[in-house]
Amino acid sequence: MFNYGARPVIYGLDQHNNARCSQGRNGERILDETALPLIEQYRYVTYVPGKVDWTHEREWRWPYRGDIKNFLNHIKEYGIPENIESTPGFDFKSSEINGAGIIVPFAEDIPTVAHDILTLIDRGVIGRNTFKFIIAVESLQSWTQLSEPGALLSCINDNTFEFESFFDLSASKVKNYADSINDYVNELYSKKDFLNDSYAMEFGNAWVWIHDNQSQVVRALLQAGMIEVNKEGRYLLDVNLAFVDWPLGRKQAFANHVAGWLKHRFDIEAGGYSVQGKDHYDAIPGYETPLKDQHPFYNHTVNVDW
Repeated sequence: MFNYGARPVIYGLDQHNNARCSQGRNGERILDETALPLIEQYRYVTYVPGKVDWTHEREWRWPYRGDIKNFLNHIKEYGIPENIESTPGFDFKSSEINGAGIIVPFAEDIPTVAHDILTLIDRGVIGRNTFKFIIAVESLQSWTQLSEPGALLSCINDNTFEFESFFDLSASKVKNYADSINDYVNELYSKKDFLNDSYAMEFGNAWVWIHDNQSQVVRALLQAGMIEVNKEGRYLLDVNLAFVDWPLGRKQAFANHVAGWLKHRFDIEAGGYSVQGKDHYDAIPGYETPLKDQHPFYNHTVNVDW
């Protein structure tokens, strides 16, 4: 942790246990620099008697040292980040961290976090071995379960999330899924009058958005190179609509039709996704099939005041 820039927190100051502080323009706490240099203030834990256990194993914190002006300005203007990539944070891609763990409040949060981790792996942001386990606090009978190294190791082993199981499917299984879908799509293209209605002359491209990134169908199609994951984490099945001279509306209808067939054939949730005026899936979305509010794609993990 030290090598990656993390440092232990400071639980108290020799002469300034009640150091004066002010609030920065973005809500951050700023101490008088005569008490603690600004560059070290992220490590300071405010003294609140009865709230903080000053005897427990020390906490470590990692500071973000990049420029966040553009990020904060975008939040101020629009209320949300521009995209995932612009959000400041630790760059796992450039690190060699393996076997890290995640602690969440509730067991119901685990599938959502697992969904996010798998998306990062599939996008190439992190490696398959970056994260090893996910532990829900509510599953622990008491914190003393983790006080001994042996008990901690046992808890980690009991909560290991086997991300490796989502990769390296057999060649025959991958081929079966890929052939089944390709055959159906090619059959649709062979029907010259299929979806031959009147559409507005709009340019763009469309894909089939498959919603469950842990589905065996998705894992096989990823392995076959038929699915790409865009920067927002959508798993998009390419049905070659970039190569047909159709209006965008017809492409959307085609993608929606294939999505319905996938639901019927493989019992997986899917819908259409398109961009207007562009061919690339990372362009601004023009249309997408709505998801349920609690779908892991939105990452509505429960907020908890620790």
